[in-house]
Amino acid sequence: MDVDNREWPTQFRGRVLIHATAIVRQEDYSAFQQACRSPEQWLCQAIMLGGGLPRKEDLPRGGIVGEVEIADCVTEHPSPWFIGPYGFVLRSPRIVPFTPLPGSLRFFDVDEQCLINS
Repeated sequence: MDVDNREWPTQFRGRVLIHATAIVRQEDYSAFQQACRSPEQWLCQAIMLGGGLPRKEDLPRGGIVGEVEIADCVTEHPSPWFIGPYGFVLRSPRIVPFTPLPGSLRFFDVDEQCLINS
């Protein structure tokens, strides 16, 4: 995914940690399953390279799973993922070892020590 859709804009640019939600809705999981049925879809290719889509109950939830750079915040974008009204343009994603951590809405501070100690 090259754009993260949001209801709110941000002026922030730079690297952020990616927090996996504690609850995965069936409709969201089903949308990923559908995307994985289209071999030309880059998401399908990435998931297959990673060994396939895990079962919903096996997904890591409620913690840090990666990091990415927010390069821009836009109201229009050619990405098929953009639905708006705002999109954080993402680049240079990186998977990191799962670290359980309670989440919060919007951006939130993370104590680096909790990442080091996990």
